[in-house]
Amino acid sequence: MRLLAAAARAPCSPNRHFLLLLLSSSHLSTTTSSSSSHPSCSYDPINQFLPFSHHRRLSLPASLRRDAVLALARLLKLSPPCHAALHALTASPSPPPRFAAALRLAASDPALRPLASLLVAALLLPDAAPDLLAFCDGGGGGGDGGFRGRSGRHAARRLALHAFLAAGMAGEALDVLSRVRGAGDTPSLSALAALLRLLFRGGEVRAAWKVFEEMAARGPRPNLAIFNAMIFGLCHRGLVRVSAGLLGVMGRFNIVPDACSYNILMKGLCVYGQADDAFKLFDEMRAAGCCPTIITYNILMNELCREGRMVEARRLFDEIVRAGVEVNTITFNVLIDGYVKAGQMDKANMACTEMKDMGLMPDCWTLNILSAGAYKFGNAASSGNVSEALKLEQMMRQSGLNLLVPDTRTLDQRPNLNETA
Repeated sequence: MRLLAAAARAPCSPNRHFLLLLLSSSHLSTTTSSSSSHPSCSYDPINQFLPFSHHRRLSLPASLRRDAVLALARLLKLSPPCHAALHALTASPSPPPRFAAALRLAASDPALRPLASLLVAALLLPDAAPDLLAFCDGGGGGGDGGFRGRSGRHAARRLALHAFLAAGMAGEALDVLSRVRGAGDTPSLSALAALLRLLFRGGEVRAAWKVFEEMAARGPRPNLAIFNAMIFGLCHRGLVRVSAGLLGVMGRFNIVPDACSYNILMKGLCVYGQADDAFKLFDEMRAAGCCPTIITYNILMNELCREGRMVEARRLFDEIVRAGVEVNTITFNVLIDGYVKAGQMDKANMACTEMKDMGLMPDCWTLNILSAGAYKFGNAASSGNVSEALKLEQMMRQSGLNLLVPDTRTLDQRPNLNETA
């Protein structure tokens, strides 16, 4: 880490931009989350040192970031070719040598493959997409900057596939995938899972299904993550029945559905008005020996509250407590929101008190739900609701939470429609 810091401080180091890009990925993720509540923390001083071509905000997943940092620090200390690759990736005027430099960086350590793909996506795509496709077929130049043999071409296609996925370019990723299949190679499951998510996000259901069929026929065999991505994408596009059929097919691949699989399908059934089937699936889940999580219960309880079945919602909540599943703030928010929409403000306030007794603090959603309920059901004859709204507003302002309902001071200034008519 000291070596990385020293290289970042070096005024003329060609690796400075890459070190800052890598090190700032974790910094950017933390400042983004904190800037919502603290506007003064939104400024990131590292931005001024990033190259102007870095127009897309991409960062490594947290699970890969540490290994990439350690691998890069080790190579900068022991491998002079790594310095040359980093320099070529930033200083070369044409795309092919930069692709070759990224390929050398990825080949130097497996932990740097995600970083190399991310750099290509951030610095060169989408403008250099045709050059990258040509590079995959061996048109990237020769010498020590090119690649040779079957393994070299496979590494180039792997780099291109992950780069296009990081850049969100589904069409080009499918093109590279067809070249990988045509060469007799097998793509990785992680790349295929990312491709499925990207295709479903763009509404390309047929293309996603074709990719899944190719996996079943030609490999690699779909795993649990692939099935969950398929179930989620199909539910997101309204094909809930197809998702349910896919859940039944998992056993043929010796894959046991987990709680995430059931939760996705249950949520899809509830969203598309098939709540009865969702509760049947809940019974099947427990009969199969899969333990429901708090997310499972939250999905079902939200559906009961949405339909106004508060007695059943409370019964389900009590079942959660008896089962020993740890409730969270979302669980109480769902229950409180159901009580408020049913006009049962006394039970909503009791649920909030119960929430505090369990050691959970109300968040902005809790207080906004209660405050909106106090306004909706408050009138001149029920000053208790008005005073409760005032207390909630004061508590929210003291906690620095956002108030999503009108200011309580305007409550008495609302016109009486009966008098003005």
